[in-house]
Amino acid sequence: MKHRTYTMIAALALSLSLLAGCGSQSGSSQSGSENTGSQSSSSEDISTPDGSSSTPDGSVSTPDGSSSTPDGSSSSSQDNGDQEETDGQKPEAKPALSLSSTDFTLFQASASYTLKATVTGLPQGTKVTYQSGNEKVATVDDSGKITAVAPGTAKVTVTAGDLTATCVVRCKFETEKPDSGSGSSSSGSGSSSSGSGAESGSTTVDLAAFYETVQSSYQMPSLTLADQVLMDQFYAGLSAISLNQNGVYVNAMTMNNGELALVEVKNSSDVDKVKAIFQARIDYMVGDGNGPGGAWYPEPTRIWDECSRIVSNGNYVMMVVGEDCDSIVSDFNALF
Repeated sequence: MKHRTYTMIAALALSLSLLAGCGSQSGSSQSGSENTGSQSSSSEDISTPDGSSSTPDGSVSTPDGSSSTPDGSSSSSQDNGDQEETDGQKPEAKPALSLSSTDFTLFQASASYTLKATVTGLPQGTKVTYQSGNEKVATVDDSGKITAVAPGTAKVTVTAGDLTATCVVRCKFETEKPDSGSGSSSSGSGSSSSGSGAESGSTTVDLAAFYETVQSSYQMPSLTLADQVLMDQFYAGLSAISLNQNGVYVNAMTMNNGELALVEVKNSSDVDKVKAIFQARIDYMVGDGNGPGGAWYPEPTRIWDECSRIVSNGNYVMMVVGEDCDSIVSDFNALF
């Protein structure tokens, strides 16, 4: 009886031991499963070989700070700066009116100077007007050409929109006086002396002074009085002609926008020779159409072609190249 009792107790203990073992294994398995799930969910970022990483929401973070979303769009911290630069507008230029000169002098009656106005910051096509404050001294036309009338001072006002600028014009020259002295001393031969070509040709003109007048009255390029080397280079043959006055002013700059040559020959028979030399200079600078001439660039070539003049009066010959060539020719002729 006792043996049977012990046997039953042993069997019961074994059963309890087996049940406890199964429960422990099941709990361990369940715990492992939970650990695995926990490990899987804790892996929020997956690094890629290029240094980017993906997140559970599908976005990708790249090393440069930008990110792409599942819909294919991307954002970057740099975009804002680029957008600010694109949206930024340059400040508008302030309206301004400037003149090519604000104070100059004309030394001869009918001498002229074209005042050029530069307008910025105003609508294209804004009209520029010119008005002389004293037309008895100097007049001005719609293009800005100012012409001397009589000695004195005049103020030219230039207007563009709401902007105004002024230029002081000084006219300093002696009014023409009748040649009463020669008329009274040769009362019987006044007609022959007044109509004599020799009398007209003997007029003395200071060409150096006239050059200074041109330089002060017009916008001429930077010119230099030619030495013997430049004379032979630019005006070949001129040195061989006998001259009383020689004022050849050359432009040694690459952009040659003009020159001025003033000479007085000793013998009137040499006038045509001088003209031919001056014409050869112009022809060289313009070119023959087969290649660029000495002026080379389009704008200087145009000036030498369209704005060059050769004139003579008695033994005086002038070659002028420049935008104001016709006005300078008028001033030259007024000397005689």
